[in-house]
Amino acid sequence: MTTRADVLDALGTVYDPELDEPITSLRFVTACEVSAAGDVDVRLRLPTPQCAPNFAYLMAADARTAVRRLPEVGEVTVVLEDHYTGDEINAAVGRGDAFAEAFPGETTGDVGALRGLFQRKALLARQARLLPSVRDPASARLGDLSGPAAVRCRDLRWALGIDASDDAPAFVRGDGSPVRADEVARFARMATLTAVSLEANGGICRSLLRARYGIPDPEEVAA
Repeated sequence: MTTRADVLDALGTVYDPELDEPITSLRFVTACEVSAAGDVDVRLRLPTPQCAPNFAYLMAADARTAVRRLPEVGEVTVVLEDHYTGDEINAAVGRGDAFAEAFPGETTGDVGALRGLFQRKALLARQARLLPSVRDPASARLGDLSGPAAVRCRDLRWALGIDASDDAPAFVRGDGSPVRADEVARFARMATLTAVSLEANGGICRSLLRARYGIPDPEEVAA
């Protein structure tokens, strides 16, 4: 039978697309209940009521998808609370609709492209954390890397369709092309700036969440 711990583990695989941190570590999950029949009810909150609807939708939809993958799970309900487009997003997620169907006639394009853009930024930022531990980044292989940042890099590469095998180049651009020896210094600067930007945004979100709900700062995900 699906347990609350199982659900929280599943929710831990859902990342804020802009911050590249799990929604559980960010304390976006306010409640998680599992009934005797295996039905699951999840409640989410975000740092402000005005968080971008496309990001809010992605997290709510991803949360529902992650929980529904669990074996023996029953009906899954994910509710985004205290958000100015919460009603529209909750209805769309509950039906399994796409983002555009939550706001008919008001949006264009696919949030999948937005997801890919931020996954590439996240990959660049994660690589920044790995660069100092590698003597020769241009010749290093993905299998040479270890630790949480390396695991996340591999996951992001799979999601983006970039070679994530052990023999693949350890450091790549967003399009999957390897970083050459003469490009390492410039790549390192770009990756570091991206990582600093994500960390700063994460700090702002934590501060807003603390101010809004009066809770302590969430612990930052170990890099």
